[in-house]
Formats: sequence, C-alpha cells, structure tokens
Amino acid sequence: ITKRQRFILMASFLTVVLLATQTVSLDFRYQVMGFLAVMTILLSIFSLWGELSGIKYFLLLLLPAYFVMGATLFYFLLPVRWLTRLPFAIIFGISVYLLMLTSNIYNVAAIRTIALLRAAHAVGLLFSLISAFFLVNVLFSLHFPFYLLAIGTTFITFPLFLVGLWSYELEDFISKRVFRYGVVYTLITAEASLVLSFWPITPINAALIVATIMYVLLGLGQLEFTQKLRQRVIWEHIAIAMIVFVIVLISTRWGG
Repeated sequence: ITKRQRFILMASFLTVVLLATQTVSLDFRYQVMGFLAVMTILLSIFSLWGELSGIKYFLLLLLPAYFVMGATLFYFLLPVRWLTRLPFAIIFGISVYLLMLTSNIYNVAAIRTIALLRAAHAVGLLFSLISAFFLVNVLFSLHFPFYLLAIGTTFITFPLFLVGLWSYELEDFISKRVFRYGVVYTLITAEASLVLSFWPITPINAALIVATIMYVLLGLGQLEFTQKLRQRVIWEHIAIAMIVFVIVLISTRWGG
C-alpha cells in the first residue's frame, strides 16, 4: 500500500466517523472529538511510519490533530441537516488529505530539498488559521471567565505557532529562535483574547480576530525566517488586520 493510499484511507475513515456523529447526542461531543483526535494521531503515525524521527513525531502530528478537533467541535455547531453537514464533511475529508500531504512534504524536506515545500508552507498556514478559528470559536461559545479564555487561547495557538515557524527550519529540534518567537506571538494573541473577553462580541467575530492576529504574526515571522521581510509587506499585513478589525467593530452591538 502506497503512502498516498494511506492518506486517502485515513481521510475516508475520519470523514465516515464524522458523519456518523450525526446520530450522537451533543452530550458526547467532547468524547467524539477526543476519539477522532486520538485516531488522527494514530493514523498519522501509521501513514508516515518509517520516516518519523525526533521532534517530528510531535510537530508533524499537531496540525492534523488540531484541525480534526476544531472541525469536529465546529461540526456540532452546524444546523442538524444533511444539506449543511454533508458538504462540510466532504470538505473535511479533502482537508485531512491535504494536511497529510503537507506533513509528508515537511517530513521529506527535512532530509532533502523538495520543490513542493513552498506550496506546503501556504497550505500549512491556511490550515493553522482555520484550526485556530474553529477552536477559538468553540472556546468563546462556552462563555468561560476571561482568564480561562486567555489560557485556552494559549493552549490553542502556541503549538500552531511552533509548527508554523519550525516548518521554515525543519530541524530535528525546536530551535531557541522558534521557541522565543512562538512564546512572544502566543502572549500577544492571548492578551488580545483577554481584551476580547470584555467586549460584547460574538464568538465567531472573536475567532476571526484571533485568526487574523495569527495570520499577521505567522506571516511576518515566516518572512523574517526566510529573510524576505520588507516594509511594504508589513504594511500589507497591517492593512488586512485593520480591515478585519473595522468590520468586527462595526458589526459589534455596543448598546446591549
């Protein structure tokens, strides 16, 4: 069985299980999420078996697991009808397949130069943002106290920052540079989440702001790692962040 066939089998299995949760009570959604997360890790190890080593055992499995957890919880927030959930499940399966291809590219690129690495970086960034959006949306939907929202955001974003920055070094370890950048970026994002906890903001808008902050920080950080950071690019990222901020500000109901 080829590696690509393993990825297809993995994506198909997780999609079928996700669709099967249609019959599961909402009381068991966290158990379902945990089951799918564990299965994602085990199937990822199986799919990449023979080439994983060192820190890659941890980092290459993070993004697929985070995406599956976020997508599963978000799935339970969707209207209970096939017209909505079936297309989501199909996109979910395709996304898992693309994530496994991305992890495989990172794995191979750590050993030798590969032309698809640039595309993998783009896909990795996209799904880091989507995963953060899903998880933060669910986190704010639970209406936790402000300190728990900040802590939850920290646990969500720190691993994603590590993976996103490490993918530009692809060493067998997490360098001090990657760790420092990851810690600083996480603190900024957690502080933003702390501020948002006092706003009359909807969970989806809070998730959008956090994902936008991650986009700016990860995008600029990755350009810095590749020594391609320019003033024009900085202003472009800031402009995108300001547009999102203004949209959220206008759509927020301040009058109660």
